[in-house]
Amino acid sequence: MIYVTPETSLLEEVDSEGNPVFDFSQVVEDSAATVRKSLDESLFIIKWYTANQPTFITDGSVSLAWSGTHADCLTIVTGSDWTSTEDLEI
Repeated sequence: MIYVTPETSLLEEVDSEGNPVFDFSQVVEDSAATVRKSLDESLFIIKWYTANQPTFITDGSVSLAWSGTHADCLTIVTGSDWTSTEDLEI
């Protein structure tokens, strides 16, 4: 699987015909409500199976802040931009 972090503003973008730029049918997540967002909500995480790269990525409609593997993603989400220190306290 490939993990990426586009900007959250993408969730609201539409093309010239009024269609959403981001197509959830091409990724594992199924709606804006199911994506993991950074603490400041400027980025979100999506993923897809390696062989099925979304057309909005291949055609350049969407630019990415980061992409990587599951292990890379786990490192990112435990960082201070994604996880509050309060969430880490038991």
